[in-house]
Amino acid sequence: MNNKIPVSILLIITLSTSGWAQKKYSIDDVDKTSIPLEKGHLKMGNPGPPGKEIEVNNQFMTIGGRAVLPVMGEMHFSRIKSDQWEDCILKMKAAGINIISTYLFWNHHEEIEGQFVWNNDKDVRSFIQLCQSHNMFVYPRIGPWSHGEARNGGTPDWILRKKNIENRSNDIVYQKYVERYFKEIATQLDGLYYKDGGNIIGIQLENEYWYAKKGEPHIQWLKDTAKKYGMDVPLYTVTGWGSGSVPPLEVIPLWGGYADEPWIESVHKNVLAFYFKFDSFRDSKHIGNDQIDHKEEYMTYERYPYFTCEMGVGIPQMYHRRSVLSPIDGYGMMIAKLGSGSNLLGYYVFAGGTNPRGELHSNEEEQEETGYWSRTPATSYDFQAAIKESGELSPSYHQVKKLHYFVNDFGEKLAPMLPTLAKTNDDDLQLAVRSDKTSGYLFGLNYCRYVPKPERKDVLFNIKLDGETLQFPQSGVNIPDSTVFIWPMNLDIGKALLKYATAQPLCIADDTHIFFQNKTITPELAFDDSTVADIHTSKGRVWRKGKMIIVSDIKSGKDCLITLTLTNGEQQKLIVLTEEEANDSWLLERDHKKELYLSKANMYAKHNDILAFSSQRSIVVSKLQGGRFTERVYTTDSIDSRLSLIERPVFADAEWLETANFKDLPVYLERYNRFFFKEFSLDNPSGFRKVTLYIYPETASKLSVNYKWVRQDLLIPDQLNTVDITGYVSKGENVLFVSFPYIEGKARFAARVIAEYSNYDRVEFSTDESWLTTDMYTNPSATRVYNRPEKPIVVDAPDFAKTIKHPSFGEWDIELPYRASEGLSALYSHISYIGDRAEIYNGHILCWDDFNFNTPWQIGWQRMNPSQNGKNLRLVIYPLSKETKMFFDVMPQADEYGMTHVKSMTTTGENCFTIK
Repeated sequence: MNNKIPVSILLIITLSTSGWAQKKYSIDDVDKTSIPLEKGHLKMGNPGPPGKEIEVNNQFMTIGGRAVLPVMGEMHFSRIKSDQWEDCILKMKAAGINIISTYLFWNHHEEIEGQFVWNNDKDVRSFIQLCQSHNMFVYPRIGPWSHGEARNGGTPDWILRKKNIENRSNDIVYQKYVERYFKEIATQLDGLYYKDGGNIIGIQLENEYWYAKKGEPHIQWLKDTAKKYGMDVPLYTVTGWGSGSVPPLEVIPLWGGYADEPWIESVHKNVLAFYFKFDSFRDSKHIGNDQIDHKEEYMTYERYPYFTCEMGVGIPQMYHRRSVLSPIDGYGMMIAKLGSGSNLLGYYVFAGGTNPRGELHSNEEEQEETGYWSRTPATSYDFQAAIKESGELSPSYHQVKKLHYFVNDFGEKLAPMLPTLAKTNDDDLQLAVRSDKTSGYLFGLNYCRYVPKPERKDVLFNIKLDGETLQFPQSGVNIPDSTVFIWPMNLDIGKALLKYATAQPLCIADDTHIFFQNKTITPELAFDDSTVADIHTSKGRVWRKGKMIIVSDIKSGKDCLITLTLTNGEQQKLIVLTEEEANDSWLLERDHKKELYLSKANMYAKHNDILAFSSQRSIVVSKLQGGRFTERVYTTDSIDSRLSLIERPVFADAEWLETANFKDLPVYLERYNRFFFKEFSLDNPSGFRKVTLYIYPETASKLSVNYKWVRQDLLIPDQLNTVDITGYVSKGENVLFVSFPYIEGKARFAARVIAEYSNYDRVEFSTDESWLTTDMYTNPSATRVYNRPEKPIVVDAPDFAKTIKHPSFGEWDIELPYRASEGLSALYSHISYIGDRAEIYNGHILCWDDFNFNTPWQIGWQRMNPSQNGKNLRLVIYPLSKETKMFFDVMPQADEYGMTHVKSMTTTGENCFTIK
């Protein structure tokens, strides 16, 4: 096929009257762009009910025959508490997302062979049904290998331990286990498919299956097996990057991109400038590790639409690369994809989460047990996502939201428009046009992560369409650094024709077209005078030039109303917002009608209620009615919530036990010892990660565990000793004893044992009256009867006990009282700390952990699992070593290495307001 995407630009430089070089960018080949439309060649599944069919051609998707440009965001149901699913779904819907993709991690559902778990937070069926109740499509990514920074990419350990199996292949043993797993999935999804009136519109098979032609039979087998068990859907897809295997026309390859590569080996700044350019090249060698280097080109993609599934507004936390993304990194990358012809905007991940607790193992991607490439936090999957792990909205959410509103309202005409890519230098303004030859959009990027861009002075554009050349604006504009824009050309505004605008379309609501100003670029709108007779506005200058009526010098804002009187006598209204107001816009639905709001508060629609959320007691909400915004103030009487944070010494829970209190010892007792015995059970089903004894003796002493002497140096008196006893303990019942020699005078000790498991559970116990004691000349032995130990003598702790700290960790208690979040929709804490990483334990369970990016750690207490009320939680911080090789975007201070400290913890309650 002779599919042609022109790459063309003519850059004309002249001297402006202001004295600097004026730049005129001319794109001349828009009218020559041609890609023949091909339908019916892709072998997809049941398209759905008549009149609502979901179908795909080589360029875009249609629903009921109408072109659509969907927005898909990833949310992992098994990484979010089920009682928080709805809040997350509604936040995604409020952002303009209309498809929720979700991984099914095999080891979340079958961690132990043959024991499937589909309830509570792993209840995929309930999750999908909840999505449907809010009119959201769902796109399961069923694997069986998923990656997603999960342990083994989601493959259960028991699969990988088998000797007679070939993982991720058409090996018969592997196939049988996958077939059983797919059958289980199909049982959960039964009746929820689009063809049955459900909301499942597609299935992704495998992930990053980088085997090119060689891997096609396996992908085909996965598709056939999914269909065998009833997974009949309008779309079947795979990830295409890295020569992902694509059985011809059987599946659609999807694409992606991330503004940084936290998985790479490097600990230096990583500039990925190509993600901030318009380019028809879909593939990327910068997603994931271990891509296979194929010597020959695998395939071309002209017969497939350009869809994405993994565009990142964020990136995963990885230990050695602590990159902090800008709010516009993901926005800029997605604009680049959209301008290059992408017709499905797919994000990974849009909503962060928390890895579920495993019975046998932790569920993160890690290096030590599995040999995987990267080390990620044990629980946290925040991802710097648009919706944070805490449930809070990040600045990137507000950036991309305005793009989604645009494609939802203008996508039907945009989707069939073909791209013309402007070839400019890497350091120049990046440009593209999407058009149907007579109308379209100019896309611009003056941004690149890590690369400051100069302000483009006095810029003009010449765009050659079929039958005319548009030249705009009338005077050159200055385009500052970090500007990203989409400007319309020959756009129908009702029955008016907008020839061009240097303002970006946002949405259509209340019969009003909403635009917004990009950065500091003064908006200018020009209308065809054959459709518009007159224009009224108090916020700009209206004048005529040739066949156009132009509105220039526009002062944007929610009161910037432009009223068009059409040649047929009708009126059409436009409003030009500031970019800040566009970020604060909320396009929501009530009674099947769109309503547009402006507010600093976060908002969403829940059925027929419009709700706003803010930590403030008073909020301002403006609603578009009758072409104008009306303002209303809402207040609440909620009280402040405070959590206390108390630093803990190592032996905060320990009682000090008397080891000696002798005067004038008889000679025959001089070689006697006092023994302290502690019996304890270690019954967690997970294996040991580390078991440590911390002990502070005031005299020299010896240690035995399970009747094996710990052959390390004697415990040193008058200091904190750390003894690794992992190799001495066992599952089930254990006993340790500590031996202290008789001495003249008084002596005491305190001790604490911490057992850390592979699933990151942690149990501990400290010295108390259950550490029984007896005095003997001979040592206790498992083969010899000895005196039954008795209750020890508890003595006062020394004055310095509160100052005993361990150099390898610091601890704090977080007191979370009952009813701390009563009357609130959410309770958030932001912790700024000095250290390498931190953990929060709820009892024996690790709830959250964090790698310190030297930005506040954001916590949403309502997402704690198990629930938080009335708990004393434990914060543990570990120091950062100066010798550790890692990259920081935000560097720690020079004096912050080797120490732990909480700089601050701020806690805010989120109030909910019902908007009338």
